[in-house]
Amino acid sequence: MEEDARLTLLILDGSPLRRACIAVALEAAGVRIMQQSSLDQSKAGEPPDIILFQTGDSELESAALPLQIAQAKQLWPAAAMLVIADHGNEALMQAAVAAGAQALLRSSTGIVTMQRVLFLLKEGLAVYPAPLAAALHMRPPDKAGGLNERIALAVDKSKLLTKRQRDVLRLLAQGASNKDIAQRLNISESTVKVHVRAIMAVNGASNRTQIVAHLLKGGGQD
Repeated sequence: MEEDARLTLLILDGSPLRRACIAVALEAAGVRIMQQSSLDQSKAGEPPDIILFQTGDSELESAALPLQIAQAKQLWPAAAMLVIADHGNEALMQAAVAAGAQALLRSSTGIVTMQRVLFLLKEGLAVYPAPLAAALHMRPPDKAGGLNERIALAVDKSKLLTKRQRDVLRLLAQGASNKDIAQRLNISESTVKVHVRAIMAVNGASNRTQIVAHLLKGGGQD
């Protein structure tokens, strides 16, 4: 592969093992790799060509995906968004597309195929599974518009939170406990509880599991 043809891929995943596995596979194919566990680690520097999101089986982690994509698009407007997921949740995948995802793949996808997809994305093309592409094509415009509005609302509502509360929200979306959040943010558990209550109030959520889901659905809006 020619040096000037190389692309830069940012792997955004809370799991170090998942990040390492895909990094090793794609570095061997000549892709320049950057890694982050979350968006709050973002620093100034060379922008990535593509951002890769991997989701696990956690309902909360999956529910946070569209919001994370939308936030990443704000940080790197020119970057393409690639999602790797195995849950087969069509509604979630449609929400991911509405938030800005340009490619959706399963973790069983071969490295050669993934490499081809990366360069298609760099050329400005989109890659979706045939059933999802058909569903998106058949979706009435008014429903598609409603989905886009809900994603936009999710991003707007996140702006109602303080930076510290957004930090707490991202860790909640990763399934972290209050103790884990306190340790990672270097604050007390009682302070974490105050932030969680504030986030719940903004989102109209009644428990931790509903926080991200309500944010994405525009919860609390009359």
